Amino acid sequence: MKLKNFFLDGPAGTGKTFIYSTLLHLIRGKGHTVTPVASTGIATTLLKGGRTAHSIFKIPIILNATSTCNLKPTSPEAIPLFNSKLIIWNEAPMTHVHAFLAEDRLLQDIMSCSHPFGGKVVLIGGDFRQVLPVIPKGYRSPTIASCLKKHPLWTKFNILYLNQNMRALSTEKAFAEWLLDVGNCKDGEMIKLPDICYPSNQDPIKQLYSDVDFNTVTPGQLKGRAILTVTNDLSIVFNNDVLELLPGITKMYESVDTVISDDPQDQLSYPEEFLNTITPTGMRPTN
Repeated sequence: MKLKNFFLDGPAGTGKTFIYSTLLHLIRGKGHTVTPVASTGIATTLLKGGRTAHSIFKIPIILNATSTCNLKPTSPEAIPLFNSKLIIWNEAPMTHVHAFLAEDRLLQDIMSCSHPFGGKVVLIGGDFRQVLPVIPKGYRSPTIASCLKKHPLWTKFNILYLNQNMRALSTEKAFAEWLLDVGNCKDGEMIKLPDICYPSNQDPIKQLYSDVDFNTVTPGQLKGRAILTVTNDLSIVFNNDVLELLPGITKMYESVDTVISDDPQDQLSYPEEFLNTITPTGMRPTN
């Protein structure tokens, strides 16, 4: 039997979602049923009418090699799967192989067919360079073993490759190729960031506001400028440094050191020391 299962392998930006969307519009435009699923809720938003694989196939949360989906072949929820001309699964590499085995058993049961996935045309895709299945307290060996690529079921797929990054600008091609080299382990264990990652000016405030005259600055000039930080403490440091650049007279505001409440117990629950540590959104840190 000719294989009807396909894996679309491509790094980020190579057009996987574009292909999924094109197939969805084409097949649905002909009046047929397509079932688009994804491994996560965020990924489902990229597919029109998409849902999570666990929602569609009723895949159990706790999986093992013999797990089965909690969906009866005679149930109304199985009808769309029976009628589907194509099943698309986005971000497949991050899903444990046991989930695909459970899906395989379900489709074989629904279609009363012993062929892989019940003879259905299945297109799964993703990038194995990205997030692999999460194994609690696992190390490299069990993580790799949990991948679809390491299971005999992988031999049932035709592999399709996307290589050209359609999202990167002409000035970003070198960086995109460097990311691929890292994912393909061509750079070895020691990875050196390219020069583009090291700007000549290491001060983020000067990078962002060097062209701004704070004496005449307008809201439109500040629109779209932001500094991303790892911690809140670092953001406070940057905010204070930027405020020092603003002209004008410094104004001091006194904070309220008591809780306004009719319940005396609240006075004990929120002491003055605690209130002085709170920094309301949009306000400067308390001193």
